[in-house]
Amino acid sequence: MQIEVGSGSQPVGSGPRICRGVKSGKRLVCGEPVNDPRVVDEAMRLVDEFLSRVERHKAVLLSDSSTPFDYAVDALSNWLSTIEGRIKDSNDEGIANLRKAMREAGKKMLELARRAREEWLSTYREELGELLGKLRSGEATVVIRGEPLNIDKPFTVLLYTDHLAVKVERVAKSGSITVSITLTGLDGVHVITPKLFSDDLLRPMQYGLLMTDATIDKGYPQMDTNQLWQAIIWPLTWPGRNYVFISSLGINDGDVKITWQLTAIDHRGVFGSKAEVAEEVLRLDDNAFITFLLSAVLGDGSVDTEKERESIRLTIGNSKYGLWRGIVERMVSLGFKEHDNKRLKVKVIGIYSSRAVALAQRWLGDPLIRALVEDLSQLPDAEKLRRLLTLASLRIKPLGRSSIEVIDGIRMSVQMVGRGCVALKITRKYREDALVIQERLRSAGYNAMLRELKDGFVVSIINDEIKMHPGLVAEVCKILRRMHEEAISEGNKRRAWRVAKAMKKLNCPAQGPRA
Repeated sequence: MQIEVGSGSQPVGSGPRICRGVKSGKRLVCGEPVNDPRVVDEAMRLVDEFLSRVERHKAVLLSDSSTPFDYAVDALSNWLSTIEGRIKDSNDEGIANLRKAMREAGKKMLELARRAREEWLSTYREELGELLGKLRSGEATVVIRGEPLNIDKPFTVLLYTDHLAVKVERVAKSGSITVSITLTGLDGVHVITPKLFSDDLLRPMQYGLLMTDATIDKGYPQMDTNQLWQAIIWPLTWPGRNYVFISSLGINDGDVKITWQLTAIDHRGVFGSKAEVAEEVLRLDDNAFITFLLSAVLGDGSVDTEKERESIRLTIGNSKYGLWRGIVERMVSLGFKEHDNKRLKVKVIGIYSSRAVALAQRWLGDPLIRALVEDLSQLPDAEKLRRLLTLASLRIKPLGRSSIEVIDGIRMSVQMVGRGCVALKITRKYREDALVIQERLRSAGYNAMLRELKDGFVVSIINDEIKMHPGLVAEVCKILRRMHEEAISEGNKRRAWRVAKAMKKLNCPAQGPRA
């Protein structure tokens, strides 16, 4: 049997009762009734979005056989079988102990997912169906909070049953809508984990989580996540007792996801605030800071392995940037570049190409870290970990192989630009330094141009200027010939075509010595 949502999402009848929420225990109760038609319309718009998403995912939300927890049950069951085999194959005691701890955490999560599945079929699903019926008949109560008529402010609609709390929120400024269903009555479990990493690794790993996905709630480090691999990493990062439970479901456009809440019970009071953590991060030595970056990227970062776009990036909301400012400055000193995404109102701090590959290889150079990433990458939702492994496996192109010394002491990189042309470029953070380089090049007879970038200045010699200097053409052609050979060997036809076009424009000889 499958409960029906009903035809269309608009409730029928006289319409639900809508009221302003007043705090009463953990829930809001009805206070002042709402009669303003504009507020009613906005509240019903959010209710309609909830109904629309339930209809979209009714195969897992309203079925008497499928549930939102089946994915986690199947994924964890299969993964635990894999880990059992890897434990038996472990020759290193430290790695074997790490895998045993992961196995225990995975077993507890599987226990929770199975229990939640049973409760969904026996209780939650029925209550969700009853709520849908009341919304259709106009018998439901809709509690609101926030600013319904101000798009720059958040606005929330709340719907309650005995064991469900539906939250439909319009996000401030963006106007996007999130839908979640909190589950009450589900007990959690304690996961007890031994200390597996040295302090030099453990503390920066904790900092990375606290500065990204985690919070400090009443003194306890805590994190909500819908990713299985991240939920398993948490207790490994916080040795001792951790309380784990399934708190809610996220009803998204494309899927339904479980939210796991994890609390480090034995670490209460260790950290007072994120501001204190940020100060501690700046005190880390270079090796520990690199470990912090790994943990932070696993939280709010991304890894790209596409050819010519290899990168590791960390995204920071503008509202959090003040907290991160000193950390970002240290990241820039390591080769990261900072960009401002005004549309999304975030800062993106990224490291690219060979530097990104080298950083990934450094992260996975520690045997325990590599084992952790390799084992968790077997979970179906661990795409970020799989990309990290791929990035670390790439060949590093030594820095300087695509640069030539134009005049004594000034090396400029050969870069492909638009329309099959090349340019020689060199960047400097400060204008004064760039001006010195430009003047030296011009004194040597090169018409070098200076242009301001967002995070510095670039001095360049364009394609037409290169052609006026035969010696320069010869050196650039050596680089282009090698780039063409590499593109062909890597199967990158598009890049090979672009390089060949640039060689033709410079009249590069067909044969010649390699760079």
